[in-house]
Amino acid sequence: MSRRSRAELEAAGIEAIRGWQTDQDIFDDAAATYAGLNRTDFRCLDIIDREGPLTAGELAAASRLTSGAITAVLDRLEARGFVHRIRDAADRRRVVVQAAPNLMEQGAAIYGPIAVEGLRQIQAYSDDELALIVEFMERGREMLKRHTTRVLALIDEQERAAAPRAG
Repeated sequence: MSRRSRAELEAAGIEAIRGWQTDQDIFDDAAATYAGLNRTDFRCLDIIDREGPLTAGELAAASRLTSGAITAVLDRLEARGFVHRIRDAADRRRVVVQAAPNLMEQGAAIYGPIAVEGLRQIQAYSDDELALIVEFMERGREMLKRHTTRVLALIDEQERAAAPRAG
């Protein structure tokens, strides 16, 4: 049982999350720089690696980028050897993007040590503790997705209000 009050635990939890987000952002920036990518390209590569193969449209939706921006992202990722565009066997008109087969090898210097250490940390938790952590993270992701949609709607409102009115 914790010796801290509920309010202290809540404050510590919020601080831990905020600190983790900042540290993750700094790490992602360093990893992207090492890979020779900008942050947007790096984020798209992560989406492709986790969810792929994807069409350009599916990647645009997942990354919240325009189709024009995705084309440029994919051109850069393909030129660096991180992804391949391939024709869908079921529908030859459709092109999908998939991570290069050697993507894990390409990222080993960045992610190999963190994967080993992270697995050790995960293994230190009981099944019940790990289930709680996973539930917390999944619920947090769902919350972030809802609030990202909300903030994007605020941006749209802001842009509409700032647009010159035709008259």
